[in-house]
Amino acid sequence: MKIPARKQQNIFIKIIKFFAKLFFFPIFAFVNIFRHKETKKIIKKSLLLNILSFSVKLIAVFFLFLIWFFGYFAAGVMIVEKLGFYPHSVQITGTGSMFPTLPKSSEKDPLKQAKDIVGKYNFTSYPNGLVLFNKRYFGYKLQRLDIVVADNQKIRDITKKIFGNPSGVVKRIIGLPGETLELKDGIVYINGDPLKEAYTAKPHSTFGEEFLTECKKIKIPGNKYFLMGDNRKGSGDSREFGWVDEKDISLVLPFIKQIGILDKNYRDTSRDLTSFSKTKIDVQEYIKLLNEKRKENGAKLLKHQLLLDKSAEKRGEAMLKYDDLSFEATKSAYTMYSAMKEMDYWNPYYGEFPTLGYYDAKELLESQFEHANSKKFLLDDIYQEVGISEVKGEINGCPTQIIVQHYAGYVPPDYKKENIGSWTTTLDQLKKIQPSWNNLKNDQNFYNDHKQDIDDINLIINIRISNIEPIVDRMNKNEWLSEQQIDYTYKDENLFKDQENIAERLNSK
Repeated sequence: MKIPARKQQNIFIKIIKFFAKLFFFPIFAFVNIFRHKETKKIIKKSLLLNILSFSVKLIAVFFLFLIWFFGYFAAGVMIVEKLGFYPHSVQITGTGSMFPTLPKSSEKDPLKQAKDIVGKYNFTSYPNGLVLFNKRYFGYKLQRLDIVVADNQKIRDITKKIFGNPSGVVKRIIGLPGETLELKDGIVYINGDPLKEAYTAKPHSTFGEEFLTECKKIKIPGNKYFLMGDNRKGSGDSREFGWVDEKDISLVLPFIKQIGILDKNYRDTSRDLTSFSKTKIDVQEYIKLLNEKRKENGAKLLKHQLLLDKSAEKRGEAMLKYDDLSFEATKSAYTMYSAMKEMDYWNPYYGEFPTLGYYDAKELLESQFEHANSKKFLLDDIYQEVGISEVKGEINGCPTQIIVQHYAGYVPPDYKKENIGSWTTTLDQLKKIQPSWNNLKNDQNFYNDHKQDIDDINLIINIRISNIEPIVDRMNKNEWLSEQQIDYTYKDENLFKDQENIAERLNSK
């Protein structure tokens, strides 16, 4: 039997009305109580019983409404939570890796910064959405500039090494799956196009690290993301620990939700691609800040030495030319000592600190003091003079800049008494035997027969006396030996052996 179309339509409407009434049942009940006819009857009868009956109904509907409201609200919260859209408050520590977008701790010690909570921000779970038949619906898709919380074994190893405890990181998505990424002259290039980054602390501030070096193009694999902190000179990120798998990302703060909240410190990027936007170091300001640190730690204050500025410049040129930042100068063979010697400068203790990138004085010092080894070097009380130079150039065709710092200092050698005594005794013995060997020239017959040996032994004795005498003099004054004098101390032993051999031959005649 076929149901007429109109009757089908009526049944369908009744079903809709039933579910609508069920969904909004308290509201329908509330409206029903206040229907015009019912109200008129109560007013007309004015009986206390009817009024009480009406009141009980009203209270019952009211409580029913509360149960209905909070029930649906709780159900809604559970659904939102289950789908991953409920916000999670994430505590941000003050390490400063996301500065200036997120606050930085006023603490100076990195370990204290990692424990200092500087803010709380609402993130949502990732991935989120409804999963049906292994397919996700309504879920958020990660975008560039989203801020995410990520964690994997490499990240935990690095954070443990720096802060003592393993943890995840809060970083910004910069590179997406399938994109080509390159770092060049402090700028990020995505698929060959420069990325203007208003959220970074400074322009021209993104330089390579172990995983991604300068001017090296990489293609990001599928389901992988390249993350970086906004404070590029103070952030351990994908440049160090590599790209992050999508499954390693647990929370996300979409870029659209950052607008109006986290964009208050964004920069004007209109000049970012010009050379004028490159940060320059104020040498005097850097030395002032470093001396403040040295004073706090009880080290001697440094003096600015112009000759060390020039030696640092020479070393910087060699480093860029040969792509060799090693102190030993394994590729160029042009060491710090060679550069100081070319500048006619000498000090017994010296060391250098090269840094690739564009820094102002405060940035450079903060970056160096984040690492125990560089902090120890900069606070070494053995140094009294410093020189600094910025050198621009290329490494393998990649434009870059290097800041080279040269340190030098003088400490009295404090020779051991036995060493001074040994050289003094040798000098006295040479002066004592010198006349007798020289007198052999007066014996004409013997001299004619052994002229070569007599001349050689007298020459050797004269050479030894002329070299050992100033060595003993400097040792007694507690002064450092010159380079030539140090070299001679290794040669004297061979001269002594030659002298003994000749003396043995002449004495046997």
